[in-house]
Amino acid sequence: MSTLVVYCHPVPESFVAAMAARVVDSLSAAGAEPRLLDLYTDGFSPTGADASLVAAHQEALGAANGLVLVYPTWWSGLPAMLAGWFEQVVAGGSSPRASSPDRTAATRDLLANLDYLAVVTSHGSPKIVNATQGEAGLHFLRRSVRPLCPRRCRMHWIAFYSSDRSTVEQRQAYLDRVERRLRRLA
Repeated sequence: MSTLVVYCHPVPESFVAAMAARVVDSLSAAGAEPRLLDLYTDGFSPTGADASLVAAHQEALGAANGLVLVYPTWWSGLPAMLAGWFEQVVAGGSSPRASSPDRTAATRDLLANLDYLAVVTSHGSPKIVNATQGEAGLHFLRRSVRPLCPRRCRMHWIAFYSSDRSTVEQRQAYLDRVERRLRRLA
């Protein structure tokens, strides 16, 4: 099973980088074939990425059976880089698909092979704060992206709350939980 892992964080030494590494290792250990897209290392631009890079990302997404998003939740939602990735790669952006009379059908075709969509994210604030604010990232993915996936596609939200005040032990326990959840998916 091919799984596309989209990692979005500008700092290679961050906890989110450790999350991405654990995701890739867990999927590999479970027999999946993870492909990591590091948006910052790739030089992806949220406002106008190179057409060949967008096409390569679309090809990788179209071939994947699973999609795992790894990112920090900033200001209640997805980082602008990841939102731009959805705009350009998934929704078509400035590609010929953007002017297609049926963008929704083109997007559905791109996501047609997905059996699962997993989100591995960190929140600096406690869960209650995120719940009160409406979990904008979860809301976007659940209401805008998930409905474009096939019916068989299941969404998995694996969030780490209160990361700003977390201990090493809490972060390790979270990484272990990520590993258990992803091994079951692959």
